[in-house]
Amino acid sequence: MKATITDIEKRIETPVNKTEGIINYDVDNGYPQRINTILNSSGTGTLCTSIFGKFLYGGGFLQEALAKTIVSPAKKMTANKLLFKTGKSISKFNGFAIHVNYNALFKKTSLNYIPFQDVRFTTQDNSDYPNMLAVYNDWDKTKNSKIKKEEIDYIDFYNPDPEAIQEQVDKAGGWDKYNGQLFYWSVDGVEYPLAPSDSVLEDVQTDSHAKVFKFRNITTNFMASHILETGEFEDVQEKEAFLDNINTFQGSDDASKILLLEKSTDESSFVLTKVDIQDIDKLYQFTEESVRDNIIRNYLIPSVLLLATPGKLGTANEIQDATAFYNGVTKDLRIVIEEAFEELFENSMFIVQPEFYIIPVTAKTV
Repeated sequence: MKATITDIEKRIETPVNKTEGIINYDVDNGYPQRINTILNSSGTGTLCTSIFGKFLYGGGFLQEALAKTIVSPAKKMTANKLLFKTGKSISKFNGFAIHVNYNALFKKTSLNYIPFQDVRFTTQDNSDYPNMLAVYNDWDKTKNSKIKKEEIDYIDFYNPDPEAIQEQVDKAGGWDKYNGQLFYWSVDGVEYPLAPSDSVLEDVQTDSHAKVFKFRNITTNFMASHILETGEFEDVQEKEAFLDNINTFQGSDDASKILLLEKSTDESSFVLTKVDIQDIDKLYQFTEESVRDNIIRNYLIPSVLLLATPGKLGTANEIQDATAFYNGVTKDLRIVIEEAFEELFENSMFIVQPEFYIIPVTAKTV
């Protein structure tokens, strides 16, 4: 039967979470956290994300005065450091968030990086904080079993208009209680974007599992899988002691390469049967190479940039051409970042008339 668009499940769902008064980022509200975990477990996913991010923040801002401008006095963060964090955020999540503080003259006084994975949209039905952004560092409940509402920061959307700021200040109960605004950007302007890796996420996971497969073979001395048939054990303690011995024999990580089959019989003999899987090493090698190629193609990264050392994977000219190509691929996103910083610096206490051009990566710095 021919597949239709209705046969394909949505990559993420955004249901309303009435308990927390927010819109969930996928059904479990943990999509960006899950993306982060999956990428970190894959060597290829990590490398591609790193290269993608590097081409977004490039060599930093061309204007030295801008690059060294302190945008967050409390954290001593420069514009270049904020640019670096912004590029890495886009490379992982296709979005970034920056907190903006104002003074009573409605001028911007500080810009602070907010982890994109920590931000959620509140609902219009949220009785206390309608249509705002909620910032919390444990939406997926890995640190605590429940959401600690008292630790959630509710922040207004970015709007530099003085009247809008004053309205928000009044609503908060004065400048001393005002939390500022959050500049939230996502690719295509959607609430919750899909990560750059999403279309090959299963390949990223497969890459991780292939690594585990090789590790398990090493820890079990590359022993083939077997079925061990035994007679019935007298009690649980005897069985557990037997299994402990078997696991010790298999390797330090108890990789369970032997399947124990307990028979109801009076015989006490053991039968060890080898289970042959044809060409498993070749199969895994093909799978490993295939998923790596898929991940790399998803990011459009020339293979020479994955190991940019002249004479090993390519010549200096090949690296230079590949660098120029990938600068072209990432140019539009660098322009988006430049425009975002230009907006954030407008009507601020920072340097006057900065130039926001980002230095592209060169073959020498790739």
